[in-house]
Amino acid sequence: MKILMNVLFGAMLLGAVAADADDIYDNLLETQSAVSKWRNAQLMTFLPNGAPESDESAVRLFVTDPAKGAMAQFPVDVNLVRGKTVKLTGKIKGENISVPPQAYLGVKMMFEIVGADGKKNYPDVQPKLTGTFGWREAITIATIPADAKAVTIVIGLQNSSGTIYFSDLELDEVK
Repeated sequence: MKILMNVLFGAMLLGAVAADADDIYDNLLETQSAVSKWRNAQLMTFLPNGAPESDESAVRLFVTDPAKGAMAQFPVDVNLVRGKTVKLTGKIKGENISVPPQAYLGVKMMFEIVGADGKKNYPDVQPKLTGTFGWREAITIATIPADAKAVTIVIGLQNSSGTIYFSDLELDEVK
């Protein structure tokens, strides 16, 4: 019963967060033009109807050499997020994702936040997924310091091989 109550409370809390968010970037992977704005866009294959919903687009990153990985970066306009708590949401699917050498590596849907002192922070999606799994929601939440120098969204595979798909990637302010 206690577990059920915790699950229900968590679902209500997540619903409250989802209901009280403002769009900063809406579907960063919606078109080939949107995908081309990413650094390392050449690592992504744009799939116009590749998402869980037939009318949604997706991108695919395929990695054969775990040592090389494949990660694409989207530079966020830091003026839009300074001093805010933000939520990166998306749908992900994986095929034959290998177990990385450290727990913090593997599937990436994270922020790279550069503070005023130049130090970097990397809030990332949890739990880390391996193997083959169908489409699922993924969320990464971070509070951006008011004096942040830069914020970048990073997606892909780090020190892991396999195929990872992303769809419906959005950045929202959590209020």
